[in-house]
Order: sequence, then structure tokens, then C-alpha cells
Amino acid sequence: MSICDRSRRARLALLAALLLLALLPGQAQGQSVRELEYAYLKTSAAYFVAGERVRAEVAVPDAGGLRFEFILFYTPDREQTGHFVGVGRQEASPSNAFSFTPEDRGQYFLQAHVFDEEHRTLKLESEPFYCYGREDEDNPGTLPGRVRQIARAMQAENLRTDYEKALWMHDALTQGAEYDESYTEHSPEGVLLRGTGVCESYALAYQILLREIGLESLYVTGSSRGVSHAWNLVRMDGEWAWVDVTWDDPVGGEEGYDYFGLTTGLLSRDHDWSYGNLVPPPADTLRFNYLLNNGARPFSDEAGLGAQLEDALRQKESEILYAYHGPDRFFDAMGAAAQWMKENGSRHFVSAYQLSGFDYSGELTITYAPSEGYLPFADEAGFARAVDGLLSSKSPQVKVQYTGTEPGFDMGRFLGDWLSERAGDYAIVSYRYSYTPYAAEITLEYGP
Repeated sequence: MSICDRSRRARLALLAALLLLALLPGQAQGQSVRELEYAYLKTSAAYFVAGERVRAEVAVPDAGGLRFEFILFYTPDREQTGHFVGVGRQEASPSNAFSFTPEDRGQYFLQAHVFDEEHRTLKLESEPFYCYGREDEDNPGTLPGRVRQIARAMQAENLRTDYEKALWMHDALTQGAEYDESYTEHSPEGVLLRGTGVCESYALAYQILLREIGLESLYVTGSSRGVSHAWNLVRMDGEWAWVDVTWDDPVGGEEGYDYFGLTTGLLSRDHDWSYGNLVPPPADTLRFNYLLNNGARPFSDEAGLGAQLEDALRQKESEILYAYHGPDRFFDAMGAAAQWMKENGSRHFVSAYQLSGFDYSGELTITYAPSEGYLPFADEAGFARAVDGLLSSKSPQVKVQYTGTEPGFDMGRFLGDWLSERAGDYAIVSYRYSYTPYAAEITLEYGP
């Protein structure tokens, strides 16, 4: 082999090595924990039974290239959360699963650290898990026994869909408990055994009930309405949707459904989980939104609300549900509906109405005055078309209803101007009329 050949081969080998080195950093970098679409802890049980093995894992889209560390904490006191001690640990490894056997009654929670190949870290925490004895599962005076009792009652309803089951459990809590204004009941035993609790109690109880009937649910912490808060993310028929049972059970008010089946975009108007205990999976479906599934009319701004109410009143609907789907966390849906009705209700013969509602939704109950025989018109041309047939046939009475939206419309002036100008066209020799701002009855006499 000549010196030139050896030199050429050496250069080619060097070039190949340089290309390999250029590729390796990108391959070694792998996925970043900061860019994971979702990451959360899930366990094989929603409450623990002493002596029964529990399996936990970190759910991520792809565990490849990541390492996982688990730490198990425990306190014997089920009511307090300030004195936990570590009782189990799995050092960082490629396995995203961890198994353990709780031996003592009390309260546990699990912490996980997820490391990527650049040594960045994501910390995850589970909800608190309450541990009982095996005998408690047959005692309805304990949390396990009460949970089983509620689950049996739901199963007796023969509900078919995940949506129906999740809704049934939601109602079991909102109708069976009251918010604890003393702020002392934090455990799930509060709402389940004593009928009262704060948001943590509601969300933990809902989590346990859903898990008992086979629905996956996540316990999420963060803030809402300026206070620390807890709620749930529920998987129904393979898709995730947000549920906040606490805010659906307002103090001193009726139970509602503003927060059942929300998308991430809708919930984020007044909830923040950016510093919470997980990276939640996407929730972008409205399939499970209670309000929409029960006929609520969605709108995104005041103009949209007006359009929905206009359509409903034209169809003489007596009960109108509406739901705000815009981004403004401070939008006053009920106030906007009340203002629109004040300005426009009489155009549709509304004699009385009642408003009830929550932050982003409401219901209008409407009573209409008799409107049979009234001819609708929205402008002068429409009025001419509406009355032409009756006036041409010399009808002695004509009823009209203004359905337009002109600000300050004056029915009396409009009728006086139109009739004085057009009476001769129809041989009208006299007329008189009575009117409200949006309706009128005209009595006419005709000449030969």
C-alpha cells in the first residue's frame, strides 16, 4: 500500500470519527424532564391496607433515557401532615416502578425524582394515602368500609359509561357533604364519614371513590381564587377531563356542575397547578362537560351571550342554560345575562324572569306574556311587509312586535310617523294605537 493510500484512508477514518462525535452529543442528550408531556405518580391502590403490597410507578410518555428515585414517607397520625419520616427508598435506576408493603396504620405519601441524562430533575409527589387494617373493609364506619358501601350503591344503578359513573360519585359527594368552614377536616374521612371537609377532603375522597370503581384519577394541588386548593383530573373512556368537586358544592348555595368535565384551557381561567405535584396529561375534550351534555348554550363573550339568548327567546324557551367558555377569569356571566334581559326581554314579551347561576354558567327561567297574533318586524321595511296583507284586506286590528336591536327605539313615534305617511295608501281614515316599548295594537277604520 502506498503512502498516499494510507494517508487517504487515515483522513477518511478521521472524518468518520469527527462525524460520529458530532452525532453523539445529540444522542446522549436524550429527552429532557422539562419537556415531558406528562409525568405523574400512580399506585395500585387509592388507600392502603396494612400488610398488602403496593406497586407505584411514574407515568411518562417514554421512560427511555430517564432514571427514577422513590422515597416513601409515613406518619402514624392520619390528621396531621407535618411529621413524616422516610420509611423506604429506591435509589435512582432506569426502573420507573417501585413496590413496597405498608406495615402500619396511619398516613403515607410517595415522592419521586426523575432525572434525565443532563442531570436535570423533576420532583413528583403523590397524594396522601391512608392505611387501615383488613377488617376495616367490612365496616362502613371506617373509610374503606364506607367507600365499598358507596361503590355498591353506584353499581346497583347499572351505569354504563365512565361519564355516568364519575358524575354519580361527584353527586354523592356534593349532595352528601358540606364544606367545612372551620377548615379542620382535611382527610377523606371528613366528607365520607363526617359529612364535612375542605377541598383536600373532597378531592381525596373523590380520588378514592373513582379508583374503587376502576376509574383512573389524579389528585392535583395548586391554587384557585387566591387560596391553596386541590381538585382532580379524571380519565373517562380514554380521555382526561378536569373535575373540581369542591367548587361545585358552594357554601350556602345549591350544588352545581360548573367544574365537571372542563378542558385545561377552561380550568386554567381560575386554577393554577404550575407549582403542583405533577405534570398533568392533556385534557382537551368537552365530551364529558356536564353543562354542554345537558343543553347549556356555550358562548365566549357578551356578544355571544346576547346571540344565544336572542335565539332562545325567539323560540320561546322557558328554561335557558348558558355556559361561558371565554378566557376572562373575572367574567360575570349572571351579571351579563341580567343586563341583557333588562335591555331586551320586553322585545320578546317576557313578563318575568329569574336568574340563578355560578361563576361561569347560569340558568334563566322565563315567563312570557301572551303574544299570539303579533307580527314581528325588525326595521321599517320589515314593518311594511308584515302589515301589508292585513291593511290591504282592511283588517280592523293589527298587532305588531318590534324584534330589532336599534338602541332607543321609540314605538309610539315610529307608528305615528309611519301611519301618518302611509294611511292614504290603504284608505285608512282613522287609527289609534296602544303600545309598550316593543309591542303595539293598532285599531283602524277605512274609507270606501
